[in-house]
Amino acid sequence: MRVILEQFSLIIAYALLLLLGWSLVKLHEPTKWLIFDLLRFSWPPLVFWLGWRVYRAYRSQRYLQEAQQNKQLPVKRPPTALAASYFQALRQNEQQQRQLHQQQQLQAAQRMDYLQLWSHEIKLPLTALKLAAENTTQVNSEEVVTQLGLIQNQLDLLLNYERLADFHHDLTFEEFSLRTLLEDLLKENAIFFIDKQLKPQINMNKEIKVVLDRKWLRFCLQQVIFNAIKYSSPKGKLLISWQTDTLLIQDFGCGINSADLPRVFEPGFTGENGRKQQAATGMGLYLVKQVTEKLGVKFKLESVAGQGTSAYFFFRQH
Repeated sequence: MRVILEQFSLIIAYALLLLLGWSLVKLHEPTKWLIFDLLRFSWPPLVFWLGWRVYRAYRSQRYLQEAQQNKQLPVKRPPTALAASYFQALRQNEQQQRQLHQQQQLQAAQRMDYLQLWSHEIKLPLTALKLAAENTTQVNSEEVVTQLGLIQNQLDLLLNYERLADFHHDLTFEEFSLRTLLEDLLKENAIFFIDKQLKPQINMNKEIKVVLDRKWLRFCLQQVIFNAIKYSSPKGKLLISWQTDTLLIQDFGCGINSADLPRVFEPGFTGENGRKQQAATGMGLYLVKQVTEKLGVKFKLESVAGQGTSAYFFFRQH
């Protein structure tokens, strides 16, 4: 509609030109001066009209140059409909770019916070090893293995957090035995089970297989098992069972406070247990939730404070 209205000045000029021609024909019986008079009476409005259009274009160009110097879009909209449409599209694009930039800045700030948190958590076992080495010429091998295991877990969290942004780049789906994978993880965490005198128990057979990316599932199971060990009571037990396409990892430790349970999947949330432990980044369960959703595996936690926590992995049937 605006495009049509912009042509109104041309329509008026055309009508006035016709009126001028008709008037000159009436005034002149002989028509030999008709063309001359037509030019004589029509050029002043033509010059005025062209001057107005040139001035309007110059003014728009000046606003554009000022905006370029200030690195922003002009404050005033362009006078023509086509230019105004381009202006509106550019303004929307600028708003989107600004929002994207703000989001990237927020993500960068969060990433820096997480990196600082991980660096602090990695320094704790390193400091423990340093103190042990300063106090004696021979450090207990179990102490070294334990502290190295803590460092390895934090490094796994950090590396997989970075890899999560490019999750689909190197996915490899394969069929493998779930029990075999769990047995490998229990062996890797044997030093932690021994340290807390925990008894892990697997109630499933080796014929149970899943088709998934092994390394990502291994990471998720490792984080859940590591948390179960960390928050279990000494001399307790850890049960791993399988029922109807569902893997259950159950500990009988301190459990999770009912007020904290809805927030355990938030990045950086440690809750009451994490504050007591003073060695938690709050990123483990967050990453597990993110990865399982991408793998198509439903992950759920149930917990009662003082009784323990149950972690469920619901696998799709193939």
